[in-house]
Amino acid sequence: MHMAALQAPGLQFPWHAWVLGALFALFGLASGFDHVMSLAQGASYYRASGMTEQQVAHFTAVPFWAVLAWSASVWAGLMGAVALLVRRRAAWVLFAVSVAGSLGYIAYSFLLSAGREAMGVLWPMPFVVTALTAGMAFYCWRLGRKGVLR
Repeated sequence: MHMAALQAPGLQFPWHAWVLGALFALFGLASGFDHVMSLAQGASYYRASGMTEQQVAHFTAVPFWAVLAWSASVWAGLMGAVALLVRRRAAWVLFAVSVAGSLGYIAYSFLLSAGREAMGVLWPMPFVVTALTAGMAFYCWRLGRKGVLR
């Protein structure tokens, strides 16, 4: 008997889960690289990335708690993508942790500092990424409820 015939139709891993998982994993790898380089090289990495001195000053002055929030956002997002690709229910929790970290970093950047000015035209990006990540948390939660993730 063919293996697919043994599975209930709702339990098959949908093609869009592969696509979304792969896209978020690639984004997570890029974010992880940026995170490591930012922490390891700081201002020299920012300057090499083309940031202005105002941006360098802003990003090198981020307080420890906001760096922790940013770290949770980056690494939980990558782990969430990997968890989705290996079909684990924990994916939604990891994406939710990533959202929580993003919200902490957004609070610092937009409420407690001049992050909007420092980010220039890219200032909406943290909101866009957070919304997409929240969508992924919900998506993975739904896949878990349907029995697609174990």
